Amino acid sequence: MADPAYNGGGLIGFDSTTTGGNTNSGNNSSTPNPPKSPPPPIPTPPKQSNPPQPKPQKSILDELSSVSKPITPSKKPASKNIREIIDDGIVEKQVVGDFEENGSIRLSGEYPQNFVDVPKYDLSKIVVIEDEEVNFNFILCLKDGEESLPRLFATKDFYEVLIKNYNEGNPFGVNDIIEEKNIVVIDIAPIKARVEDLRIEEINLDINLTTSDEKKYVEVLRNLFVHSNYEKDLTKGLQANPTYTDIELLRYISWVVSKPAQSYNERLLPAEDLGDFKGIEEETPSENEPSKKIEDEKDDDGNSTDPSPNLYPPIGRKGVQDEEEVFYNGKTWTWFEDTETWNRTNSDGDPNGGGFRGDGFSDRD
Repeated sequence: MADPAYNGGGLIGFDSTTTGGNTNSGNNSSTPNPPKSPPPPIPTPPKQSNPPQPKPQKSILDELSSVSKPITPSKKPASKNIREIIDDGIVEKQVVGDFEENGSIRLSGEYPQNFVDVPKYDLSKIVVIEDEEVNFNFILCLKDGEESLPRLFATKDFYEVLIKNYNEGNPFGVNDIIEEKNIVVIDIAPIKARVEDLRIEEINLDINLTTSDEKKYVEVLRNLFVHSNYEKDLTKGLQANPTYTDIELLRYISWVVSKPAQSYNERLLPAEDLGDFKGIEEETPSENEPSKKIEDEKDDDGNSTDPSPNLYPPIGRKGVQDEEEVFYNGKTWTWFEDTETWNRTNSDGDPNGGGFRGDGFSDRD
C-alpha cells in the first residue's frame, strides 16, 4: 500500500476545505469553499490638536486659608454624677458630681492572668478647704438651683486621703465616696430667696429693741453667708446689692454635722457668728434738753386713751411689771407699781428723787 500523497502540507483526501472533510464519506464530488476575504481596516481617527485651556479666574476663596482642628468629643457625665429623685412616680435627674474617668488601676490576683482594671476618676474639680473651723469627712456639693452646675468641696485632710488611696492602688473606697448617693447636696437657691423675703420685712418694718415704745430700724449687714452691701437711695431708700461668700456657709455646715459639745452652753452659736447688724444711729439729746412731747392717743370721739403717753413720763407708758427698768436719755428709770410712777433709784434700789407721778407732775412739784 502506497503512502498518501501530500498536498501543500495537507494530506490528499483529508483536506479540510473539501465538503464533508473526508473523501471516504460517501460523496466523491468535493466543491472547494471560496477563500475568506480579510476584514476592512479600521479607520484611524484624525489627531485633534489640544484645545486652549481656560484661564482660571481669581476667586475670594483663593484668599482664604483653612486650618484643620481636631474635634474633641464632649464627655457626658458619668452615671455616678447623676442622682435620680422619684417624686410621685416621676423620675427627676440631677447632676450632683463632676467626675470623669482618668485611666484605671489594675488589680492582679495570684496568677498574672487574673486581673481586673478598676476605673480611676479625676478629682481635680474638688475645691480643697483649708480652714480650721471646717471639718467634715464627705464630699459636699453646693448647687444654686436644680439645673445649676455642681460645686464640690472637701477638707484638705479628707482630700489627701482620697489621693493617697488612689496612689496606693486602693480605688474602691474612693470610687464609693464620690458615688452620687454618698455626696451631700445643698441647694442654696431657696436660702437666698428666703433671705430676700426677710430683707423686705426688715426694711419696711421697725423692730422694737427696747422695752419702751421707742423703736429703731435695723440694717442686717450679713445673714449667715449673704452680705447686704446696702446703698442709700434718696427715692427708694436702702437698696441691697447682695454678695455671697462660701466660707461662712461651710463653717455653719461643719458645725451642724459635728458632734455636739458635752457642755450645753457650748452647743449654741453666738449671734455674731450667724450675722451682723446695726441700728440706725440717732442723735442723743443732752441731759438738759427737755424730752420731746408725745402726743396723746385719741379715740374716735377725740378723748385721750388710757394709758396716755403723757401720763407716765418720761417713758410714756405704764411699766410691764413692778421694778421694770428702762434706760432712757442716758439714765435708768424704774417702774413702781404701787405709785404707778417711773423713778430713778439709788444703789439700794430705793427711789432717788426726780420721779414722775401718773398725773405728769414730778414728785418735787
